[in-house]
Amino acid sequence: MKYLNICMVMVLLAATSACNRDEIFEREQYKHVVSLLSEGAFNIFSEEHDLADDPSTGYVAASCGGALTITEPVTIHLAIDSSLVDYYNNINFEMNADRYAQFLPPGRYTIENYRITIPDKERSGKTKIQVRGNGLSPDSIYFIPLRITHANSEINPEKSTVLYRVYMKNFYATNKSVVAYQQRSIRTDASGANVNNMMTKEVFPASGNSVRIFAGNQAFESKENMIANWSVRLTVAEDGHVAITPWDNSAAGMKLRQIDDDPEYPNIFKIVDDGYRTFKTFLLCYEYTTPVDGPVYTMKEELRFEFKEEQKN
Repeated sequence: MKYLNICMVMVLLAATSACNRDEIFEREQYKHVVSLLSEGAFNIFSEEHDLADDPSTGYVAASCGGALTITEPVTIHLAIDSSLVDYYNNINFEMNADRYAQFLPPGRYTIENYRITIPDKERSGKTKIQVRGNGLSPDSIYFIPLRITHANSEINPEKSTVLYRVYMKNFYATNKSVVAYQQRSIRTDASGANVNNMMTKEVFPASGNSVRIFAGNQAFESKENMIANWSVRLTVAEDGHVAITPWDNSAAGMKLRQIDDDPEYPNIFKIVDDGYRTFKTFLLCYEYTTPVDGPVYTMKEELRFEFKEEQKN
């Protein structure tokens, strides 16, 4: 009899334990937890924005996990948290302040609604961000730092923040990735001696209709003094004509003179289709003075970047 009672107790304990496990499993499986969409250790979400007069639109998104969809709307409240940018800079750059990421100035963006609503029976929601990118530096890292302040659902603490990174693009280039045009050039010195060269040249978006390159055959370097000394701006008019001007108008900037009478390099931008491939193409001619030792060179260069016609960038 005693043995039977012990067996019954053990059966009851096992059943209770199984029920508890099932309850915990069901609760964990079906509970709803909200997260902001992001990647990596710093919760970064990146979007490219057009360099145009009108604002460019992007989004911050959130999701709600769980085995079943929600049966009532979830509202997530957001706020700016500049400490997220400070933390990113301290971890990545420490005392190297000239490389610090920047909090995108408030005048550069608009968030009309600091609230994300996930409708019932849906998995995700988003809120709109409008960015005015013209005039931003292609060399800087820009963030809009956001944090969830509260929600009518459990919040995933590891995904409660997002560093919304703003990249810039125009038809000619983007700073989200390296855009390397193929360069074929003829450089002529003061004595008339020519040097033919082939290389890749990095091209950076500067405004809606302009890009930045390094003059001559100089390879790009991200040091501030190199950018000031060697950079030139190419501004494309509606008819395709290109104006070549110094990037830096101070005494440190590139000294150059545009030459417009060369029939093969008439300072234009055009789309070239060779029957097999299509290229964005600059044909440039200018005279420049090297900032290193002062010689004057005449530069004739073709810059080509292959793309598909349906691609906007």
